[in-house]
Amino acid sequence: MPASVLLTPALWQSIVCEWLWVYDGIAPRAQVWSQKITVPPGVFFVQSGQVKIDVGREVIVVGKGDAFFSAPGTRRQWFDEDTRLLSVGLHCRWPDGLHLYQTGLDVAVPGKRLKLLHEATRTLFTQVHGRRKQVGYVEATTTGSRSLQDWTRHEAAYRQWFAEFVSTLKRLGITPNPRKRAEDRRLEHLRAWLQSWPLDRALDLKAVALEVELSPRRIHQLLRDDLGMTAQVYQERRRLEHARQRLTQGTAPLKEIAFGLGFRHPPHFTAWFRRHTGMTPTACRAGYGLEGA
Repeated sequence: MPASVLLTPALWQSIVCEWLWVYDGIAPRAQVWSQKITVPPGVFFVQSGQVKIDVGREVIVVGKGDAFFSAPGTRRQWFDEDTRLLSVGLHCRWPDGLHLYQTGLDVAVPGKRLKLLHEATRTLFTQVHGRRKQVGYVEATTTGSRSLQDWTRHEAAYRQWFAEFVSTLKRLGITPNPRKRAEDRRLEHLRAWLQSWPLDRALDLKAVALEVELSPRRIHQLLRDDLGMTAQVYQERRRLEHARQRLTQGTAPLKEIAFGLGFRHPPHFTAWFRRHTGMTPTACRAGYGLEGA
């Protein structure tokens, strides 16, 4: 979808934006490559030190004064000693669950081209964290209760920052990913229904079939044509992405994460996670080091 295409009020209001963090702090675990981690979209500015990002196809070096725009997905990362980052992370999705931005990201950009965004990010940090000079990743992602006034003020601050983020991406030639317009409107309904299915419940394909007025066989056919996977695999990928995010973006106990995904016994969660990723949840969290760029 070109950036100039207008959105209807209904479509704009159905876009899901979840603000994850804004922090300014020293990255831990210096000079050690992390395990492969799942990251959301976002941007970080290297205020001191150096960062290396392994996105699979190449290793991108981000030096002092420059910035890196993250695509949603997996990567490994390495930080030089005393590397300090100013970082914002978020999720922004179309109603069908597809990321608003993905293509064109995973790119380093010279800081001199991003003066407005850097200023907007610094303003956002001040509006969220007040007079504090540094706030690390762990603290920034461990959000406690706030007053209605504070929630409203912070939401407005993020929205204002997001406007500059979108403008910056447009100047860099990065436009929103087009929405997939399935010929059969039932496919969009099906994807939205699957996206909303509780992560702690086994997928009941018969219940889904009744809701979207399709047979289970037709559901499998549509998903294979559109996504290349079955409904069950789609649900497992949602659960795995959620598990990785909880493990690498906070300090929630493993038992809490396991229960939220429908596992009544943490060892079963550990076995499931190891089967899909080749590592235990504890190893995933330790390898990430909670640096969270």
